[in-house]
Amino acid sequence: NVDGPATQLGIQKELHIHFRLRRQFSSLRLAKECVMGTSVIDSNNFVLSLLVTVFIQLAFYVGAVITRSENLYDFAGGLNYIVVFVLTLGLANDVSNTRGIVLTIMTSLSRAYLAGFLLFRVLTRKGDARFEEARENPLKFLVFWVFQMAWVFLISSPVIYVNGSGADPELGASDYIGFILVGVGTLFEVAADVQKFFFRKDPSNRGKVCNVGVWAISRHPNYFGEVLIWWGAFTVAVLPIQDREDYWALWVVLSPLFTMFLLLFVSGIPMAEGQNLKRFMKTEESKERFMEYFNSVPPLVPCFPSIYGILPGWSKCLFCCEFPMYAFDEQEQALRDAEKGQKDRKEISSAGPEDNAAA
Repeated sequence: NVDGPATQLGIQKELHIHFRLRRQFSSLRLAKECVMGTSVIDSNNFVLSLLVTVFIQLAFYVGAVITRSENLYDFAGGLNYIVVFVLTLGLANDVSNTRGIVLTIMTSLSRAYLAGFLLFRVLTRKGDARFEEARENPLKFLVFWVFQMAWVFLISSPVIYVNGSGADPELGASDYIGFILVGVGTLFEVAADVQKFFFRKDPSNRGKVCNVGVWAISRHPNYFGEVLIWWGAFTVAVLPIQDREDYWALWVVLSPLFTMFLLLFVSGIPMAEGQNLKRFMKTEESKERFMEYFNSVPPLVPCFPSIYGILPGWSKCLFCCEFPMYAFDEQEQALRDAEKGQKDRKEISSAGPEDNAAA
């Protein structure tokens, strides 16, 4: 039998290939089950997104501790957003979901721009004043990165839901409104950053308040853009929530609300205004020029100066977020200066003769 050995050899090769393919498919199926295993806990990939966020932020934290540099802090946040958005879209049951694709692209572009701009700014300034005290203490430094974990995850939640919900109702008015808000918010943010960069670059503007372009209708147009982006993302999530009757998922409204809370009351406007406006109060001329700008331009929501300047104080507070904490208090500043002077005199008097001589 001449053909016998050849036939047996062919069968053996086919069996070998068959079993090898089975092993490969089994490995792929196991990997998929490991990834999709989070759906047992969370069908929208919130858990997976949180785990990825923790991993990314801890990895950058370790690098920051080793190098004793915070330069990549904001970049890590921006990269984290993009990874979570793309990952949740890729794991979606229907990757052709137009709503998810458009929202992912728009928000990813906004985060890519912001990450790049903030990285450029921190490298140009050669440091970030927020980390001066914490940089040398790993535990204090870790607090910033843990905060960024919570921030990124919470702010990303509307996009995570849209991508992971599996709902794909026909695009409606709320979707188009949401896309417009995200687009306009991104444009506001880009315009504000670029206009202020070139304003500050001009030596003749040293010590002056930026009042060009969008800064002529809002004292913080970049923050306004950021708020618009996340209200837009939430608006896009509304129709999928209604379609699946996932009313528990309305908690993703915390994304724009938390953004507004931070920018209005914590790390945004309060860090730039209030007693921090002292830099514009050095001379009567600069003070008068700034107060004219301050009283005619709203802190967040854009409004034309000719209209805003004549509005009563209660309407400015209620509709334009003009809170008393943003105003510069001369009496408080005088007390601070007096306390600082008294403290400096005590330090000098407590120093020994040798220290005074050396000074």
